[in-house]
Amino acid sequence: MQVRACSTRLNGSKLGLSLVAGFAALPAIAGTPAVLDRVPTDAQGVVVVSNFGGLLNDINTINGLMGEQGEPMIMMVTSMVRGMPGLNLEGSMAGVLSFEEGEEEPEVVLLVPVADFEAFSEGHAFNDGLYEFNTGDSVMYFRDASRGFAVMGESGDLVAEYDSTPGQLKTHTQLLGKSGGRVADSNDAFVYFNFDAFSDQIEAGLEEMEAEGEMVEMMGGAEAAAGFDAMMDVARSIANDGASFVMGINFDEELGFAFDLGMQFKEGSSSASYLQNDGDSSKYLNNIPAMDYFMASSYDISGDGIRKLATDYMDFIEQFDTTGMVKDMDLGNMLNGFNGGIQVMGASDNVMGGLFNKTMYYIDVDEPDRYINFIQGMYEGMNESMAELEEVGVTVDAKMDAEPTEINGVEAYGYSFAMDMSQMEGMDAMGGPNPMMIMSMIFGGEGGPSGYMAKTGKGIVSTLSKDADFFTMAVNGANGKNSMSGNKSIATTAAMLPNNRIMETYIGANHLANTAGPMMMMFGLIPEFEPIGSLPPIGMGLTADGGGILFRTAIPLETIGTIMEMIPEDAFESDDEEMDF
Repeated sequence: MQVRACSTRLNGSKLGLSLVAGFAALPAIAGTPAVLDRVPTDAQGVVVVSNFGGLLNDINTINGLMGEQGEPMIMMVTSMVRGMPGLNLEGSMAGVLSFEEGEEEPEVVLLVPVADFEAFSEGHAFNDGLYEFNTGDSVMYFRDASRGFAVMGESGDLVAEYDSTPGQLKTHTQLLGKSGGRVADSNDAFVYFNFDAFSDQIEAGLEEMEAEGEMVEMMGGAEAAAGFDAMMDVARSIANDGASFVMGINFDEELGFAFDLGMQFKEGSSSASYLQNDGDSSKYLNNIPAMDYFMASSYDISGDGIRKLATDYMDFIEQFDTTGMVKDMDLGNMLNGFNGGIQVMGASDNVMGGLFNKTMYYIDVDEPDRYINFIQGMYEGMNESMAELEEVGVTVDAKMDAEPTEINGVEAYGYSFAMDMSQMEGMDAMGGPNPMMIMSMIFGGEGGPSGYMAKTGKGIVSTLSKDADFFTMAVNGANGKNSMSGNKSIATTAAMLPNNRIMETYIGANHLANTAGPMMMMFGLIPEFEPIGSLPPIGMGLTADGGGILFRTAIPLETIGTIMEMIPEDAFESDDEEMDF
C-alpha cells in the first residue's frame, strides 16, 4: 500500500516514533484473516496481522511523517525483512500465545506466511526436523506447516509440537462473534483471548475474591456482605458468559488512528441478552447547539436490552442502599421512559469562575411533565435525606422552583444544589485548597450545580448555569435550530466509528489545548504556545448488539499531528543511543 505524504508532520522524538509505529500497522482488512484457520481453537490468545508487507510499508510511512525526528535505521531494517527470500508479503501472520503459571511473559509461536518454503529455509542449519535461524542474540526454530505457512519460535519443542491442522476458521469466527468480527473486519492488527482457555485462572481469581467476603462482613456488617455477594454474582455471571475479549488497532492514511476494545458473550447467555440493541445515537447530534465544546456526547438507550439492563441494575444497587432512598425514588420506572439524549460540556470562557457554566443536557423522554415532577420531588426530599451530614459540619441547600419562570418565551424551572463544607471539623488544619473555592471554580458563585430546566422539543433541556442567553441557545439547539447536525468536523471523526452506535462522544482537542496551553506555558511545561485552529475532534463510540460490546476510540491524523507539534522536540530525549527492534 502506498501512502501519500501528509501535510501535517508528526513531530516528536523516539517515543513519538515508537507510539505511532506501534499503532500504525496495515491496510484495513475484510473478513477474518486466513491465518486463524491454522490456529488451534483452544489457544489462549492470538495476535493477528492481516498483511505482512503492509506492516513494513506503514512503518516506513509513519517514520517518514516524523520528518527529521524519524529514525534512518527503520527503513534499513524493514528493507532487510522485505528482502528475505520465500516470504509471502501479502499473507496474514499470527502469534499464538500460551500463558504458563508463574511466568511473566507468554510463550509465543509464530505462523509466518511463506510463498516458497524451500527458498525461505535455504542456507539454514537443519537438526532433528527443525531449521535454525540465528538472529545474532538468539536462535529461532522453524519448520514447514504446509499450505503457505511456517511455524517459528524460540522453543524448539513448542515449534515441533504445534498443531497447524487447517479447518479452524469457523470456530474462531464464532468465538469472535459480532463484536470481535467488527474488530477483525476493520482493524489492521488485533489480539483476542479465549475465555474458556483461561477458565482455571478465572475461577482461581473468583475464589480469591469470594474469600474476601468474610472480611467485608466483619468490617461492614450483614448488609455490606449482601452487597458484596450481589457484586460477586455479577462478576461470576460475566466470567461464565464470556466468550472472547478483543483489542484492535487501525491506521487509515486519510483519517487517522483507531483503537478497539470488544467483548463477546456466549449465545443464549444472560449477559448476551442485554446486548441485543439497535442504536442510533447520532440522531441526537441534531439536538446539540452549534458551540465550542470540551466534550459533546449523544446516546440512544431505547433498546430492549438496555432497558432490561437498567431495570436489573436498579434492582442490584438497591441491595447496597441501606436508607431505602433508591427504592423510593423508583429510578427503574423512570428509565423506562428515557429514550436517549445528549450532554455537552461547552468550552468555558471563564474556567476559573465556573468550569461547567457552559454545560447542558437534553433528554428524550416519553412523559416530560412526569419527569419534571419526579425531579421536583427528588429536590424536595434531598435536604431531609442529607440532613445527617450536618453532624460532620456539612450543610446542604437543595431547591427547585415549584412554578416556572418565563425566560425568552420559554417556561423554565430554576434549581440549585449548594453544599457548605466550611464548618467541617479539622477543615482549617487539612491544608490545600478550600473545598468551597474548588466548588466555586467548578460551578461558579452558586457554590454547587444550579441552572434551568424546561420542556422543549420531544423532551427536556437543562443547563448547569443560570445564564439566560446560554439557556436560550441550549433550547434552540434542543429544538434542532443551529445545531451540530451536519457538522463537518464531527462527521470526519464519526466516519471512523462503528455503525449501530448506542453512544458516541467527541472531545474538542483544540479547545482543550487552547485552554490548557497558556497554563502549561505559565508553569514552564512548554516554552511557548500558539492558539490552535479548528481540528476534528477525538471520538469514541460504543455498540451493544449481537451479544457483544465494542468500544472504539478514533484520533484523526490532523489532530494527533497538531498535538504532537506542541510537544518540544527534546521532551522525550533518551540517553540511549541505540534503538531496539
